[in-house]
Amino acid sequence: MTVTYEAETMFAQLINLTPTGTERGRRARISAATAALAVGRGVVLCDDIDRPRRGEIVSAADSATAQTIAFTVRHTSGFLQVALPAERCAALGLTAQCGADDPTAPQCVSVDAADGVGTGISAADRTTTARTLADTDSTADAFTRPGHLVPVRVDTDRYPLGFADTALHLVTASGHRPAAVFATVVGTENPTDLATGPDLTRFAKRHGLPLIAVGDIALGAAPATAFDSHFELPAGPARMAVIDDDQGRWTCLFIGEMDGASDVPLWGVPTEHLFAEVGARSRFPHILVAATCHDSAEFRDHRNALIDRIGTSHSTLRRLLQATGLESVRVDVDMVPWADHL
Repeated sequence: MTVTYEAETMFAQLINLTPTGTERGRRARISAATAALAVGRGVVLCDDIDRPRRGEIVSAADSATAQTIAFTVRHTSGFLQVALPAERCAALGLTAQCGADDPTAPQCVSVDAADGVGTGISAADRTTTARTLADTDSTADAFTRPGHLVPVRVDTDRYPLGFADTALHLVTASGHRPAAVFATVVGTENPTDLATGPDLTRFAKRHGLPLIAVGDIALGAAPATAFDSHFELPAGPARMAVIDDDQGRWTCLFIGEMDGASDVPLWGVPTEHLFAEVGARSRFPHILVAATCHDSAEFRDHRNALIDRIGTSHSTLRRLLQATGLESVRVDVDMVPWADHL
């Protein structure tokens, strides 16, 4: 579908929303990682896909086996952690490590399963503990403290994501219960240090483990919305979505069908025009975006930030537009042509 649009000013700018090579690579890595985790395999999660300085072997706790845990122990520091949602930690009575300055500190007191384990240190014992942590029927008295697995409290609404947050997100996205085992990979060339750079990428390739970066999840998924509502207007189906990023808050009003559309007019407008548009009867799909930027009160600065955000591959606003199925938008930095009639 192509929507024709005759710009009324010379300041309209066409921005392509089809995935770039970088975005396609990110999506491919997400797909490979979730597919591996879905069948009980592990993945290597790194900090930077091009220059990794740290990598974690990640696997789903509910499908842990003695073999996967033994492999993780053998190739990592042996310090195994299990990422859990904050509310699950609270339900299991998993308090912050003794001596933590903040009672909500992520690392909790280490645990062993109360039943079915010996010393708690073996791969088989730690497998039992990991599975017990993932079991939704487990209660606080299912564990002894201290133990040999360290639960890590994850605030699932927090951004940007860290290693524990991303590990939990990956495992959950692959269809498992929200509990992720992770541990830091040590070097193969220098076993006394952590694996970095080519050493880490070679390790992942040698063992057939998909390599994915923390940023892939933060930037590859559709952004979370502070408000999202679908409704009907005189002009057709509409959606209002509010998102936040480091630039500020963006309130987007989509009018008409967006999926597969290209050259859709998009205007940066004052907030009051969003509400005026509710009664308008425009005949073509279009988008209005109002911004509340952190660093400026000037409306034109907001519109400049709008163009920058849509054209930047990792931006929250661009990902929201892509999630609607749009192929391209034509951004106009002047007033909407029908504004005088609203």
